[in-house]
Amino acid sequence: MRANRNWLERMVFTGSTLLVVAVLGLLAVDAWSGKDSPPDLSIHLGTPLKGAHGWRVPVRVMNQGDETAEQVRVAVVWTQGGQVRERAELQLDYVPRHSRRNGWVSFTQEPGPAELKAHSLGYATP
Repeated sequence: MRANRNWLERMVFTGSTLLVVAVLGLLAVDAWSGKDSPPDLSIHLGTPLKGAHGWRVPVRVMNQGDETAEQVRVAVVWTQGGQVRERAELQLDYVPRHSRRNGWVSFTQEPGPAELKAHSLGYATP
């Protein structure tokens, strides 16, 4: 005996089926695209903010590569007149491919945004 289904049940079933097929199609296209470029990290610093115990600087690490970067270490250096005033480091557990992660570093005195430089110290690949 065939169960009697109403229109809402049919719509939910059809919508769910289309969604699953679309996700499987996107995963298949991504797997067959053949891109395997290594992590490509870029680092952007924000404006320093006054905190309770010094100054905080927002750090955004972006990965435009096709592989995940793990154990990402970032150095932020504050120079003034060619002299290094302070140095801070940030470690992120991972930065997935085509994504970004945010963090903060701290300084004891107010650094000028033009005096801050950031670079990646290294990362591991899975």
